[in-house]
Amino acid sequence: MYEIIEGGTRMKKKLLIASAVFASLLLTACGGNDKKETTKTETEGLATTQKIEISSPAPLSTLDTTQTMDKNTFTIVQHLFEGLYRFEDDSTPIPGLAEKVDISEDGLTYKFTLKDNIKWSNGEPITAQDFLYSWKKLVTPETIGPNAYLLDNVKNSKAIRNGEKSVEEMGISAPNDKEFVVELEQAQPSFLTVVSIGWLAPQNKEYVEKQGKEYAQDSDHLIYSGPFILTDWDASSDTWTLKKNPEYYEADKVSLEEIKVNTIKEENTGINLYQSGELDLTRISGQYVAQYQDDAGYVTHSDVANYFLDFNKQEGTAPANVHLRKAIAQAIDKEALAKSVLNDGSKPLNGLIPRNLYKNPDTSKDFREFSGDHLVYDVEKAQEEWKKAQADLGDKVKLSILVSDDDNGKKLSEYVQSQLQENLKGLEITINAQPKNNVLESRKNKKYELSLSGWIAGSSDLDSYFNLYDGTSSYNYGGYENKDYDKLVTEAKTTHANDPEKQFDDYKNAEDILLDQDAAQVPLYQSASNYLINPKIKGISYHLYGDYFNLRTAFLEE
Repeated sequence: MYEIIEGGTRMKKKLLIASAVFASLLLTACGGNDKKETTKTETEGLATTQKIEISSPAPLSTLDTTQTMDKNTFTIVQHLFEGLYRFEDDSTPIPGLAEKVDISEDGLTYKFTLKDNIKWSNGEPITAQDFLYSWKKLVTPETIGPNAYLLDNVKNSKAIRNGEKSVEEMGISAPNDKEFVVELEQAQPSFLTVVSIGWLAPQNKEYVEKQGKEYAQDSDHLIYSGPFILTDWDASSDTWTLKKNPEYYEADKVSLEEIKVNTIKEENTGINLYQSGELDLTRISGQYVAQYQDDAGYVTHSDVANYFLDFNKQEGTAPANVHLRKAIAQAIDKEALAKSVLNDGSKPLNGLIPRNLYKNPDTSKDFREFSGDHLVYDVEKAQEEWKKAQADLGDKVKLSILVSDDDNGKKLSEYVQSQLQENLKGLEITINAQPKNNVLESRKNKKYELSLSGWIAGSSDLDSYFNLYDGTSSYNYGGYENKDYDKLVTEAKTTHANDPEKQFDDYKNAEDILLDQDAAQVPLYQSASNYLINPKIKGISYHLYGDYFNLRTAFLEE
């Protein structure tokens, strides 16, 4: 989900010096008029009871941090499991369970020193060996997680996940209980961003192995390193509860004692519960944004996200035809989609990479601006490609589009269906709506023809998006293969890792191949997140990466 990118800045040795460098590589949410929650600065005026109730658009998938994939689940993960680093309010990575990090002059060695007296929720100490265990578990072929590629820049890690080397050769070590050392193949300025997400949180080997197959199957078979613990949850739960973790090293800074979570798919239901005072936070979109944007509890901010149409390019099927894909890519009016259908602050997108993910550190030019637009809406060109596709596939083609069964999925799929059937006569689109977690499984199992999906940045790495279509990526559900694309992406993150100009050229050329030449996906829009939140709740953080929102420092006013 999120890979490496190198800036041209030389790494410093001490964290206090290096933090300015890393901060310069992170971008704040786009849009100057976003209405955001303030951060807690003092605890005066707190309500006597610090309990709130919020909604979730889907159930949780897995809480084994090495296996978690979707951002809805990651939002909860970021509350339950803390790693070496975590995000400040502005998305700058700051020490979490680590007290500090020493970075070598060449940027290849990170020596993390853990805080004193950090504990699991069961009171056991958290040690460097817990990171050693979870990181190795992530990349070991027998237990490999979908985000194992995130550690490809760690010495020997890629060879390990490909079964070419033993996990004991991985460039990580724990000289003692408090020191965790990481050796990289290439300098990686975004590395602290990557380790701030829950996928690299620690796991206690003794506890995990004692639980066996029951580990992370429910809240009774988990221990936690973050500010909250989980209760009343199993894999089939639509409701669950977060409670303050008394063993957390900064428990005194966590005000909320209890957060009840309800899965609510219908936005109107969430709004009604919010208005009746039964819900303190719920997500809204589309028509509800216009309707409630003047509400005292309305909060909005831009996402670093690409929502797109993907193709299962299995040989011998219609979506394997490049002319069909190009026809579809140019037959959808994205401006109308963003302004008239979504109407929630989303912006049309004509590239793989969303705006404000990463700027060239030498020129300050955003990659989206640098690379330009690809396969823009053009009905004439779409119909030309459609005729070529019909010559191969026949005059009539019927395709199914996989989509989540929530409000947004419904209106998005119906719009795409209408556009394609109207502009490409003879193409019939049926809609296959499934629960969000089912959609994810269907995509993983390649049981789809077309699908509507979203990809939200896990760090400032450009490769976190380009990796989606790498020939060996576990996220390459549609089976895209292009050796020239793979070569460019590999060179961008290795050979040209410390040359921003050449790296940007590599990624631009890769985007040209992916979209203009092969039409492997159809970028649709860059989303915005909109909420109705009890105005008495203060101190919520909205990070660019990892979670939709974070309640670590949130509190309820009197």
